[in-house]
Amino acid sequence: MAATRFFSLFETNPTVTATAAANLLFRRYSSSSASVSSPHTTPAAAGDPQPHPWPEWLTFVDRLKSKGYINQEGGNDVALYKDMSVLKEACLSFGRDRFDLFKSLSMQDIQTLVEKGCPNINRKTVNSGKRLRAHLQLDEGDACGVCVLRGSCDRAYVILKDVESAARTVDIVRILLNYALDPVVGLSKKPLGADVVEASAKKLLLELTTLSDTNIDPELQRPAAAPVARKAPSFQYVERDSSRNVEMKRGDWMCPKCNFLNFARNTKCRECNEDGPKKASDEDVEMKKGDWICPQCNFMNFSRNIRCLKCKTEGPKRVGTDDIEMKKGDWNCPQCRFMNFASNTKCLRCREHRPKRQLNAGEWECPSCDFLNYAGNVVCRKCNGERPNDAEAKNQFTK
Repeated sequence: MAATRFFSLFETNPTVTATAAANLLFRRYSSSSASVSSPHTTPAAAGDPQPHPWPEWLTFVDRLKSKGYINQEGGNDVALYKDMSVLKEACLSFGRDRFDLFKSLSMQDIQTLVEKGCPNINRKTVNSGKRLRAHLQLDEGDACGVCVLRGSCDRAYVILKDVESAARTVDIVRILLNYALDPVVGLSKKPLGADVVEASAKKLLLELTTLSDTNIDPELQRPAAAPVARKAPSFQYVERDSSRNVEMKRGDWMCPKCNFLNFARNTKCRECNEDGPKKASDEDVEMKKGDWICPQCNFMNFSRNIRCLKCKTEGPKRVGTDDIEMKKGDWNCPQCRFMNFASNTKCLRCREHRPKRQLNAGEWECPSCDFLNYAGNVVCRKCNGERPNDAEAKNQFTK
């Protein structure tokens, strides 16, 4: 890839390749004041007695000075015409103020400047080139395809969104600024095709200088800046009223810092990360018969848990079935001795089938849902299924 080129668009002449390689840094950081420290940016190093080889550029900069865009007290007037740190803000401010001049410029000359790429890979310069090409309805892929800087440009082949693609005067001024301060301008031998681009650049500078004396049309409105997309906040803080009626369960707590209601299991506030109150001791927790405290992590488990729900430690040896209060219909598994509720048809622990129930006189099991009904029930209390005939006969016999 050619290390340098005047206007970033054309094949380089072999005689200027060595000089061009030394100036690649300028095109990467063209908007920096350090970028003009090249030997070609001062008149003495270039061997040119003029402040700049383009008379059109000298006239344009002088016009900016006369209109107050450049305030230089003392210093070297000769170096001013190549001082990016001073000229950048002045040129861009002029381009923004005279937004009305863009429609009066030669579109053919603008096309010559941007149809084959950009002067450097500075992001703002590249975006200005893309806006101008979009205004001229030039194919962005074709322009990037012939640009010698496409391998280093992270914006190559990128198409701007509609809200970003409105071309303005400041875009063409930015392109001209980077072309005029390109170190290759002072060379006697330039890349192939550079003369065509240079001629268009000079014409546009003269047009801007001439049009700068005109007044802004009062009917024209300044173009609105493109809206900046802002990320929506991930959460919205809502002030909480501590006096509102909130149902709290045992162990829940209110954060003393932000008044947020936290569950009992939260050790820190879910809203502001404030430490929660000191946890209650085991003696303060209501435990029912059969519940047990894990010896490993102190987690309280219900009696039906055979291992700790928190750390999976095996629970204590099961108490005898005689010590557990059982309701009517509950049953003990003949395989593992686990106590199951009456609604369980299989053991919850070992999946053994429930043994045949011992029914009192007149009681009957619903054939549809297996619910245990009393003798006085003519239909199932659970599913409204009819009582089987054999159960009714047995009931009459017992009477």
